[in-house]
Amino acid sequence: MAQIKQFLLNASLKVFGLLPFRLLYMLSDMLAFILYFLVGYRSKVVSENLRRAFPEKTDADIKVITRRFYHHLTDILLESLLVPSLSKEEAIRRCKPVNPEVVNQYLDQKRPVILAGSHLGNWEWGGQSMPPFFHGATITAFKPLTDKTMEVYLNKIRSQTGMELVSMEEFFRVMRKRSEEAAVYILLSDQSPSSRKSAHWVQFFGQPTATLPGLDVLARKFNWPVVYYRTVRLRRGYYEIVFEDLCAEPIGMPDQAITQVYTDMLERDIRQQPESWLWSHKRWKMKWEE
Repeated sequence: MAQIKQFLLNASLKVFGLLPFRLLYMLSDMLAFILYFLVGYRSKVVSENLRRAFPEKTDADIKVITRRFYHHLTDILLESLLVPSLSKEEAIRRCKPVNPEVVNQYLDQKRPVILAGSHLGNWEWGGQSMPPFFHGATITAFKPLTDKTMEVYLNKIRSQTGMELVSMEEFFRVMRKRSEEAAVYILLSDQSPSSRKSAHWVQFFGQPTATLPGLDVLARKFNWPVVYYRTVRLRRGYYEIVFEDLCAEPIGMPDQAITQVYTDMLERDIRQQPESWLWSHKRWKMKWEE
């Protein structure tokens, strides 16, 4: 039964992959209209997040960003469905890493690298285009799904250009086991933590914000350099990935300092393209307590 389900899913996405991009974005515009105007998908969450992040903007400004966000959201959704059909060359052409030497300088010294990313731009296409550019293995964590058929299928297509996927529960063990190997470990660290106890509290858009601690904790424990990357949307269907040193020697950084630097860099990039970040998740659901 699982094999049949996987076959049908693969066949459906292969057919979807035959759509020309012009038609794809026509579908995206229709879907954005439905989600925003008819369904109101997470509209309250999006609106509250934007008003908290940009209190200086007018209601008209917020509405413009909101509309653009829904178009970006549906673009990302449909573009992600194309991943099984994208060749390595096409993935790189549409989401090109422009300065991978920032990462490779460490890999060439046989130093593992922690790559700090976010849900800005198209993170799925980035996962396809980056591995061929690195002088070492590329490893990222995934959250196990209840539907194992879907989990196996998603991991298979995400690994087609060289990405290695490791469950979140196994990620630390793999880092420790392969600590002598030149490898890149990708962490998307811009989501809310599940536990207040382990959260790092940082300033994000001028307010206390609970943040995942893994980036800071792992970097200082292993003393691996941290490189930040941003995915910049150039135009519809085209992105570029820019790498930037965040911290070369984490062991000398104070507790939670790396988390704050990462957050500052992320805020800077969101302000440049506010519609390109994932505003539909409850970023400030955890409240600060004095």
